[in-house]
Order: sequence, then structure tokens, then C-alpha cells
Amino acid sequence: MQQINKIKAYIYPITGRNNSGVHNPYRANFTKSSENFINYLNKKHPSNIGILNLFRFIHKTDLLILNWIEDLPDKKGGLFQYFVFYILLRFKKFSRFKIVWILHNKFSHSSSKLFFKKSLFFSLLKRSDIIITHSKEGINFAESFLPGVSSKIFYFPHPIVSFKGPIKNNVEKKYDILIWGTLAPYKGIYGFLEFLSANNALNKYRILIAGKAVSSEFFRELQKFKNENIKIRNKFLEEEELKEMVHESKAILFTYSGNSVLSSGALIDSISFGGLVIGPNVGAFSDMGAQGIIKTYDTLSDLLVLLERLDNLDSYEISRKIIDFVNSHTWSEFSKEFEKKLKAI
Repeated sequence: MQQINKIKAYIYPITGRNNSGVHNPYRANFTKSSENFINYLNKKHPSNIGILNLFRFIHKTDLLILNWIEDLPDKKGGLFQYFVFYILLRFKKFSRFKIVWILHNKFSHSSSKLFFKKSLFFSLLKRSDIIITHSKEGINFAESFLPGVSSKIFYFPHPIVSFKGPIKNNVEKKYDILIWGTLAPYKGIYGFLEFLSANNALNKYRILIAGKAVSSEFFRELQKFKNENIKIRNKFLEEEELKEMVHESKAILFTYSGNSVLSSGALIDSISFGGLVIGPNVGAFSDMGAQGIIKTYDTLSDLLVLLERLDNLDSYEISRKIIDFVNSHTWSEFSKEFEKKLKAI
């Protein structure tokens, strides 16, 4: 794809619907980092009709960029959106635009309407011109379903906005563990707390769980484990508030239990603060663990062993590796590599 003028692109999703405080900055960071060579046609036109909004711009779209499209059947009017979009994919060879699909997860975190989601997944594997993944596991996973597809996969670790560290070691550590981000079932928080309860360890660690819950029902489920050592806050966190929590915690913990996770924006944000991060040995967590940037575990029993050694983990060496990683994996560096990929298709 030759770049004479800016590439005209439609990026999904830009929604006009209220997201109830659940915020993911990925799409905004993606567009901001690439605006020097891409003109985002729908940037100022948020949609209340999902992917169907594409048809307002399709006659002048060179590039269709898709995020979390595997969740399409779950949206309002999702099955209708799915059928329209699926037909569009089937007849893509007659259209003028190329497709870039960001493979954030193996499959949708929700198991509803799984048949439609899987058919969409396979169709995107075949018809995307570039597949972006921020996890090496994403390459292997895609290749296992469609041998040869790795030739059009662009792997780049999840970009980082900036380094927000280093950790202030002179700050009192109020918590042993900080679990933050959107509070959702697939993140495994409930299972972790249940495991602590089963092992008589609910009072062993000072734990702060903070983030916007996906539902009041799920928040009530988590509240069952609340005690004098376990604090649970249902609220969206501003950056300065989160930064303070990170400084006050010995470690940031991720308890993802599902098999769908490949990459995590919350992981990258946590790394950018320069603190000690602990996560499951899957997807991008595994990649970061192999580089010594975070500590990983395979089972919850392994996690308990790791937590026993919390005060003895080499946080200085980890912080040094984080700084090196951040400097070479900014959004600016990502956009340079992305532009090269676009010119090659």
C-alpha cells in the first residue's frame, strides 16, 4: 500500500454509548500514535449502531482497523450486526479496503453466542491483511487454527505510553497486594479469594481490590470476602489515584483464570509504574516473565509460594529491566513498525 497522502481508515469501535465508567485507552492511544500517516474518518463520529456505522464511510475507506470485534454478537442488535459484517467479509475481495485486526484475545471473554464468535474469528484469520498481536502466544494460537497465517501477523509487545516510575520506596506499604482494573469474572479475582479462603489465608495478606465492577451482582459476590485486611472499592481509578495505590503496595497481582487472555493493557500500565508485578504464566504475562520484567506463576498453589517470598524478591533488578523495556516499546516505536507493515501490503 503506497503512502502518498494519509491512509483513510475506519477504526472500530468508537462508540457513542455510555460505557458506565469502564474505560480502555487502547484505541485512543492507537489512533493518536498513528495520526501522522492515517486519517481516521470516524474519529469525530462516534457510533450508536456499532459496526453498521462503517457503511457511512465505506466508499472512501482504505483501511478497516478492528478491535474486540469478536464480541460483536453480544452487542445491541449483535446478531444482525454479525450477519451484515460477516457478509461484508465474505465479499471483501470485491472491495477496495484492507483489514487490520488486533487480536487482543483468543476468543471473547463471554461464552454466549460462541458459534457466531468462532465463525467470525475464522473468517478474520482468513481475510485480514494484517493481524496484530501483543503476545507471542497469539502467533502460535492463530497458526494452530490456520497454518501459514503467521506470515501476516505483526507481533509487537503491548506499547507503553510512558514510564511513570520509579516506585517510592520510602512510602509506607499499606498493602501486600494490589489488584486493580475492571472487576470482571474472567479476571479470576473471585477464584483467588475463594482459594485463599479454602487455605485459611484470607487474613494473611493485606489486599486492596480496586476498579469498576462490570455489574453490581459481581461486586456483591466479591464483597463476601471483605474483612479488615481485604478492601474492595468499586470505582474507576484516575491515574494519580492508581499511582498512589501502586506506591503503597508491595506488589500488583493479576489473577486471570480464563484461557482467552493474550494481552492486557492493565499489565502494561502496571509495568510502567516500575513496581513488582505478579501474573499468570499465559499470553503477554508469559512474555514479560521470560524477560524478567514480572514474576509469573502456573497455579494458585505456586502463587501462594511466591507470595511467601514477597519481601525477598529482587525489585531493583526488575525495575532496571522495566526501564530498558519501556524505552524500546513506546507507542511511537509501535507506530513506526506499523507504518512499515502497511506499506508492504
